[in-house]
Amino acid sequence: MAAPTSERDITFGTYRVAGLAAVDFDEFHESELPRRLRTGKSEEVAWDVEGRAPIAIGLPDGRSYTYSCRGGAIEISQGVADDAATVLEIADHESWLDYLYEFRTRYGLLYSNAVRFVRGNFDTWDDWEPAIRCMYSGRPIYDPASLDFRDLQGEPLDLTQRFEKDDDPEELSHFLRTTGFLVVRGVFDTSLVAELSSEIDRVRAAAVEGELTSWWAQDSEGRRFPYRLTYLSQQSELLAGLYTNPRVVELVALAGENVLPVPDRIEGILAVVKQEGLGTDATAYANLPFHSDCGFGACHITCPCVLVGVQIDAMSTQSSQIHMIAGTHGKSVHNVPEHMTPDRYPIVALETEPGDATVHYGCGLHAGPAPTGPAPRRTIYIQHYGPGAFDLIGPYKGYNQIMPGYGEGEILNIDEVREHYASG
Repeated sequence: MAAPTSERDITFGTYRVAGLAAVDFDEFHESELPRRLRTGKSEEVAWDVEGRAPIAIGLPDGRSYTYSCRGGAIEISQGVADDAATVLEIADHESWLDYLYEFRTRYGLLYSNAVRFVRGNFDTWDDWEPAIRCMYSGRPIYDPASLDFRDLQGEPLDLTQRFEKDDDPEELSHFLRTTGFLVVRGVFDTSLVAELSSEIDRVRAAAVEGELTSWWAQDSEGRRFPYRLTYLSQQSELLAGLYTNPRVVELVALAGENVLPVPDRIEGILAVVKQEGLGTDATAYANLPFHSDCGFGACHITCPCVLVGVQIDAMSTQSSQIHMIAGTHGKSVHNVPEHMTPDRYPIVALETEPGDATVHYGCGLHAGPAPTGPAPRRTIYIQHYGPGAFDLIGPYKGYNQIMPGYGEGEILNIDEVREHYASG
């Protein structure tokens, strides 16, 4: 078949697609937001921004408002306060509405080039992002200090626990729904894993840079390679059959969510390939920082997102590992790279063997950092999204379309994007 195609589109998935009403910028800040604060939102968010410098949000026409926390309460004032450490100029009223309605997060505004930093930068914006998200769309703020993970018997959960495929489904489901991730041993037999291994190698060898079905990066010696293979249902009957594999169906059911296969949307069934010798200097997203799969926007429409991971190779310190932050799914979370440390967050590096399965919610924070060992790792991810995704996203479309380089081969990572827009 011909390779599916799609181009970069910085206007993809706006609030207008959902038929939502426009909201006046001034009316919201002078009436609606103060009303929300008076009726409980102030208490919900003040704990998280107490002691942080104010932030101001404005439009190119000069209208702006400062958000501050004083005496344990959120205050909204017209204009830009002198002590505002971060001052954002949103590109236009439409972009601010997307931010208001959660069709764009701070990542979504940055990647679509819809924000200018008058003061501060992308990282200082993070000081207020979870609070703004809670005030705007009601998403609760993740509080690591209040976490108390318990099993069905009320005992503390071992976040590194790995289950057996025949363990009590209620135990597996509880662990997944509580932490946002799950490891199950020996789910797929060795013969299927061997077949899947051959198929992934075949598809990767046939990958062509510039086509939608692969993402490419470059190492320090200038060698280019594919590290992400997408829309695998369209390239292999064996891989397409994973959606109806009984074990996959059982694992998805553990989430207890109404989710559907997305073979021709949001990259469909995909594979991550951490090749032998991959270093920290690789470009693009060969090594992934902490992120959520709905991190550009519309989590409230597309999620829950449930991914089953088929482990083709071992995932350990001798290769590379997925890092999960327990309990972040569905929450608004602070995310500055140097702050994402085990002393601040319950970070779990997953360990698996070939044939094991992982399950995780795409809206939980997770990362695929550089390998810590010499062995390669290949993982197939079978994606399922909420029914609302089909109302928002058409065939071979997805929020990744707002990323510079989308559909061309190399997609810019967060640092490359910041440099790209800063240089004009």
